[in-house]
Formats: sequence, C-alpha cells, structure tokens
Amino acid sequence: MKGELPWRVIPNRISISGTRGKTSLAFLVYSEIVGKNKGVLCKITGTLPLMFINKSTILMKRKGPAKLYENVIPTNIGKLDYCIMENQGISVYTMKVFHEVFLRPQTVVLTNIRLDHVENLGKTREKIASAISSTITKDVRLLLSGETDERINQILKKGYYEFDVVYSPKPELPGSEIPVLGDYLLRRYGFSGIDVWMYLRKIESELRWKETRGLVFYDGSKINDPNSASLVLRWLGGVPLIILQLRRDRPGRTWAFLKMIRERWVDYNSVIVSGDWSDMFAKKTNGISLPDSCEGASKALEIMRERGIPAFLTGSRGGKFIRCLLEMLGVKGIPLVYGELPLEVNLKSRG
Repeated sequence: MKGELPWRVIPNRISISGTRGKTSLAFLVYSEIVGKNKGVLCKITGTLPLMFINKSTILMKRKGPAKLYENVIPTNIGKLDYCIMENQGISVYTMKVFHEVFLRPQTVVLTNIRLDHVENLGKTREKIASAISSTITKDVRLLLSGETDERINQILKKGYYEFDVVYSPKPELPGSEIPVLGDYLLRRYGFSGIDVWMYLRKIESELRWKETRGLVFYDGSKINDPNSASLVLRWLGGVPLIILQLRRDRPGRTWAFLKMIRERWVDYNSVIVSGDWSDMFAKKTNGISLPDSCEGASKALEIMRERGIPAFLTGSRGGKFIRCLLEMLGVKGIPLVYGELPLEVNLKSRG
C-alpha cells in the first residue's frame, strides 16, 4: 500500500475510537486546528463519509456498508501536520488493521465504551473494552479515555503507553466528555484550548425535545446503542414513544436494544420498530412493526399525532423508514453532539 496512504507520513496522527461521539470529536479538533492555519486531514465515517483536507471537503464513495478501503484516495494531499481519523472498524481484526496498516497513530482516543457491535466485540461493556484494548499497537504513545466507569478504565490501562482519563465538569450531561477530550487533545499538541463551558451549553441546547407542526420528537437516530439512548432519554425526561430502526447487518445491536427494552431500560410508552426482524421485535416488546419504507414512515407520523406524546427516534440512520421519517419531520444535515456538521460549498465527490 505504499504510496496509497499518504497520511502515514503526516507527523501527528490521531485515531478517534470508542462508541459514541467520534464524529463530533474528530470534527471539533479538526475545526480548531484548521482555524489556526495548520495543515490537517480529517476523515469521518457514518451516514456520510467525508474527508477534510485543510479547508476542502471530499465526499467519499461508498457502496454498501462502510469499508476500510474507502479511505484510500488517489489524491495528492500535500504537506500536512496533523491527521485525525475515526477508527471505523467494528471488530478486533478491522480495528487492528486500521491501527497497524492504515493510520499507525501515536495517539488513540476512546470517547466511551457502550454496548454496541456486541456480535464482534462481546456482550458486556467489560468484554468490549478488553477487545478494543487488544487493538492498541506498540506505536501508540498515548491512550486517552473519556469513559467515566473506572472498571472499564482499568481494563484499558496497560504499561507500554501513557494512559490518561479526562473527566467532564458536568458528567450527568450526555456527550459532555467530547469537548473535554477535544480541549485536552488541543492543549497536548500545543494549541490553545477551547471554551469547554460554551460547548457544554451548546450540548444542553441540543438535548431537548424538538417540535414541528405540533409533533414533539428527538432525533437520536445516530445513537446506535441502548446505553447512550437511555442516558439521553433520562436527560430529556417524559414517557416517550420509542421509534427504532433496525439493520440486517447489525444483529448484535438488535439484540442489545431488545434486551434493554425488555428489562425496562427506561420508562417508555410503546415501541414502533421497522427494518429487519421488526415483526419478531414487536412481538417480544408488545410494539408496532411498520414497513421499512416511506409508507411506514407516514404511518409512524399518524401514530405520533394520535398519541400526542414525544417520540424518540433511535437505532440507526440507515433505513428507508427512518430517512423518510426524518425528512417528513424536517430534519436535515449530520447531527453532532453539540449541533450540526456544516458542509462547505465546495463539497465535491471523490473520483
């Protein structure tokens, strides 16, 4: 792959790993560094894979599920000082390939450890932490954790790299570890820090029920694990209608949401579910199964109007049902923990 991965010669390479908030953290650090007129590359994954090279934005080509090879670009990126990439691996093998072959980072950041990708990493947070820890290579000099559970941090801690934990001044606020991690990273690399409290206020302003045409809802469609969803729901308050999008390629996620809902992970009114295995899921939760289509989304809107209670959308952003429902609710853009990802005018397709 020599010559295909030009970022491997960038002197400062940072891998953003963990469960939730990776895109938000990567874009925060990138925005601060590019604002200082330093050469920087940033790759984010998810619904819309983007690569930022200084102030240019490239839309990456993707067919089907995310793959490591979508990162390979035939572009001369020039001389850059910093590289920030989301580790998009969802198994020990792909995470390790990302670290050993693709990026070779000196710094790895773990935003948090939540119950996701359980079919590949393990069915407890402790097993997931152990699996992720095994992907940290000898080249890594610093492992930075935003996880608040000390049992998890003890699993992550090893002897051959520096290990540090950052603590939010407002730990009860979901996502509050993201600006604190960003502040630490920037200072570590010699930049001035950020106004953490300003970001915390932004997060608070985003973590509220939204209303459109008399319908109250929260777009948690990028909250893909039940641990994080329950934290956000407790912050929002109320007894909501849960609207859950399932994916065939994420059976472990389906299992995790089913397990948590059946154990009354949070008070809720009822569950609307769409996607693969939705009939089975609905039967086991006394919920409502709807087609993974715009017709199913229209029916969900009718139910929201009939119930007259807040609706919490979660599970995935990748199905036809949830995409249509978000469009019907007027939701656009890519949500970040502290707002929305701004896409520049010069967005262009890679090719």
